[in-house]
Amino acid sequence: MTDSGTIRTRLADDGCCEITIDRADEGNVLTHAMTEALSAAFRAPPEGSRFVLLSAAGADFCAGRVSPMPKPGVVMTAEALRHRVAEPVLSFYAAVRSTPLPVIVAVRGRAHGVGCALAGLGDVVLADDTADFRIPEMNRDIPPLLVGTALADRVSRAGLARLIFSREPLDAAAAVQIGLASEACPAGELDGRVAAYRSALSANGATSLATVKRFLNLAAGSGFEVLREYAASANSAAASERFVTPSDGASR
Repeated sequence: MTDSGTIRTRLADDGCCEITIDRADEGNVLTHAMTEALSAAFRAPPEGSRFVLLSAAGADFCAGRVSPMPKPGVVMTAEALRHRVAEPVLSFYAAVRSTPLPVIVAVRGRAHGVGCALAGLGDVVLADDTADFRIPEMNRDIPPLLVGTALADRVSRAGLARLIFSREPLDAAAAVQIGLASEACPAGELDGRVAAYRSALSANGATSLATVKRFLNLAAGSGFEVLREYAASANSAAASERFVTPSDGASR
């Protein structure tokens, strides 16, 4: 990519696919090309990846995206606007949600608009006391339904309404209260909390991690009976891997 921003991806020795947003001088505001690169990174992580760490260079996580809206005076149909404005970012959110790998997100500074949605799509969202979660679209009289779609099953209804209608920032502690973040910590401790989760996840096999991730994705929209069937089948399948090859001295 060009110097307008880049998405860096690296497979670490612990099985972590490290995805870094790097446009620090612009608050890590995503360009269209960066959004496409992020989608690709989540859809096709390096072989051997067992979990993902999404973070950003500089002081901010992601302060939004470059507006895809046409210039004033341009005539466009609703369908054309849908393909230009809505579909690319909704496809991006879908790519993040559908990855079979657990996703850790580390949030410092601004997580605005798309950045707020992207943070909230993580499985474990760690935010320090510089974090600033905000959905400011209504200041421009734009209904933030795209961001809302990403977060609707991740945060409480009241919390989402607060973010949208107030346009006010939520700090890390408030984000934890509404379910947008998992943990809040002092700025100097964020890296340590990330390291703790990495150490824990690296001790698990790929099958166990993927099985839990699928359960978490199912849980939001499924009733008990659906989850019961998945839990019984998937838990047994994952556990059976340790019995495929008998340990030394074990009888068949």
